[in-house]
Amino acid sequence: MLSIFRTNQLLAGILILGYALFLHLPDFWQSAPPVQPMAGLGNVWVTPWLDGAPLLSLGVVIALLFLQAVFANAIIFAHRITSPANLFPGVFVVLLGSLLPDFHQYSGYLLANVFLLLSLRSYLKAFRINNSADHIFNTGFWMGIAALFVPTYLIFLLAYSAMLPILKSGKFRDQLILFIGAIMPLYLVGMGYYWYDMLPVFWEQQWASAFSLPQTIAWDKIPMVTNIAMITLIIIILTSRRHYLAKTKMDVQIKIDILFWLLLGAGLSIWWIMPWNMQQWQALVPIAGILLSFNFTKAKPQTAEAWHLVLLILLFYLNFAPVLKLPLW
Repeated sequence: MLSIFRTNQLLAGILILGYALFLHLPDFWQSAPPVQPMAGLGNVWVTPWLDGAPLLSLGVVIALLFLQAVFANAIIFAHRITSPANLFPGVFVVLLGSLLPDFHQYSGYLLANVFLLLSLRSYLKAFRINNSADHIFNTGFWMGIAALFVPTYLIFLLAYSAMLPILKSGKFRDQLILFIGAIMPLYLVGMGYYWYDMLPVFWEQQWASAFSLPQTIAWDKIPMVTNIAMITLIIIILTSRRHYLAKTKMDVQIKIDILFWLLLGAGLSIWWIMPWNMQQWQALVPIAGILLSFNFTKAKPQTAEAWHLVLLILLFYLNFAPVLKLPLW
């Protein structure tokens, strides 16, 4: 199946939409769970439209995954981060974004990840450009919008800030522009609520329950197979860093390191939302999907196909398990 996506034609990315539909086949055999409430004003606006409309919710989930795939492929193509060029980054963003049953219902992470990829696109455009204030501002601006759906995504700004000295200069002015960009959409929305005398509502829905101190997780209440699957994939990615960097130019190595910093930001962000739920793994999906695609690009075609089949079997097992009454431990 992966051979279909071994092309450098971005227009062929429409095939990923069919791939996403294929991965969501289990959703047609079981009733959709209700949309889970999340902190963030964006979810307050979107959730009422989707709750009680399972087909609409499924369509939105698939559309947002496809949009993430399009942006992931566009970023990798534009910056020539992997060779040979193919559609694998988008494919594995969709695959990881469909892996767990909890990923098949709408959550704020789906929209936040779209804006995360838009911020990454703007950030990489600033690479070694003298007049890049607009790109840095846009990086923060997109993350500010992402924070309307998942407030803890503001933690990604720490990763962006840490890499600014390598990406460009790291001057205080650039750091300030980044954070002003992130504050701007939140400030404008807050002023809108203030104008209508609803500032307490803004605070309650956006920030009151957005951050929680990390606490002990009751692992006995969480399916272990799903956690083991995600942890294993993250370990594979982390231990493959040298493999990704091998025989690449310095600018490509810097951009790959930026992806790893963002993966660290994603890992930090999920620990500030408690109690833990499996949807929080979605914070890692877009960056982990891109990085995992490098393993499959560098592998022999037969090996890549075999491991892709293993991931498909795992995905369908996890998602059909509730219907077929299979154990998830």
